[in-house]
Amino acid sequence: MRKKLLPALIAIWIVIIILSFTWNYYLINLNNRKVILNKSQAFFNQIVTARSWNSFHGGVYVPITDKTQPNPYLVDSLRELITLQGLTLTKINPAFMTRQISEINNSNYKLQFHITSLKPLRPGNKADTWEKEALESFEKDEKEVLELIENDSASVYRYMAPLQTEKSCLKCHEQQGYKVGDVRGGISVTFPSKIYLSGMKKLLGSLAFIHLFLLGCGILGITLYFKTSNKYFAIINTKNEELSKSNAFKDMFFSIVAHDLRNPFISILGYIDILKKDYKTLSDEERDNFIEVIQNSTKSSFQLLDNLQLWAKSQRAKLELNIVDLNLKQLVSEAVSPYLLGAEMKNINIHFQVSDDLYINADKFTMERVIANLFSNAIKYTHKSGKIEINAEPQNENILFYIKDYGLGISKDKIAKLFHIQHAYSTRGTENEEGTGLGLILCKEFIEKNKGQIWVESELGKGAQFFITIKGYKHT
Repeated sequence: MRKKLLPALIAIWIVIIILSFTWNYYLINLNNRKVILNKSQAFFNQIVTARSWNSFHGGVYVPITDKTQPNPYLVDSLRELITLQGLTLTKINPAFMTRQISEINNSNYKLQFHITSLKPLRPGNKADTWEKEALESFEKDEKEVLELIENDSASVYRYMAPLQTEKSCLKCHEQQGYKVGDVRGGISVTFPSKIYLSGMKKLLGSLAFIHLFLLGCGILGITLYFKTSNKYFAIINTKNEELSKSNAFKDMFFSIVAHDLRNPFISILGYIDILKKDYKTLSDEERDNFIEVIQNSTKSSFQLLDNLQLWAKSQRAKLELNIVDLNLKQLVSEAVSPYLLGAEMKNINIHFQVSDDLYINADKFTMERVIANLFSNAIKYTHKSGKIEINAEPQNENILFYIKDYGLGISKDKIAKLFHIQHAYSTRGTENEEGTGLGLILCKEFIEKNKGQIWVESELGKGAQFFITIKGYKHT
């Protein structure tokens, strides 16, 4: 029975990965199309606004130059004017203005605008095959058209939306039979697709790599689980506790790999791609928000990987301790130093009350990790402009050390689950900071390896106080 279960679980895992990849692939393509559509609409609206301004004023006059000659298709008795100073001006109507704007954009940005109609006054405005199909669709109430056009010479996005007849348009187009509200043509927008397609391909490549990694980890994890569990089933009555821990570790591993690692990286890649493509068009506030999300996701991922590595070493009993006498104040200062900027950013007041004459007998590396985790959590769950207390005092042959915050607090039913991997959980911080619950499990492991004890006292909404007792003394 178990031999059949292994390939079945692997097959299920493969299906899950395929479904996850397919869904994320769909979302990436959908998001990319939305970005392209928004850009296209912005280009179109820019031209329409400029045309409306021109039309509102009945056209605008500019000096005649080599590049700006009188429009032979503009029938207007006031097409040319001569100023009192003898300067000849010609009227620029919306269509002529659109052509000139298109020439400038095409020269500088490879962006083309083309005003066209099924009944053009000017031969140059005749619709090509693609534009003709789009114009015919507008007559069937289609709102807009967006398409990727690829051939041997170029790859471009083409967008087109209709132009409706306004009252100011009738002066030139009433003779064609148009009435106010009629669709009399459209403006097509054409721009290179390379920057958008390359960005999407990179994101899809990263997505494929992540899913292949998850697929390999899942298959390896399932296979290892079966090989390991087979040994325990033979002696299940005497090894039940070890089997429970092993299963819990694997459950935690799958949970972290399948969710807590994947999501931050997808978030990071997505926001980096947006910044890369739209940096110049984003506001300073939007850039700052995107960078803050990337920074928080990166910090969360790095801390998670660091804790996961330490946890794995601890489980394999490869973590070697060097027990020595340590000055507690110096140890705490070094441990919390990297996190003080985070406290400053939340305007948190730190009350540090560890005297110079307290020493503990412990391993420096593991104790630094414990204090760093507890202090980082205190910052996470403390409100802006809050307070954190760090204190220590001698207690018989031990030192009692604690970190106290006045933040979110922990409910009684959650306290019993804090230090157990079977019930590992995490609550978001006051600024929506993420976590996995693995840090406190590491703290318990390391304190116990240093022959100490750790516990917590808390009340929901009134903060939490984490206590540690460890062998030590007061130097006299």
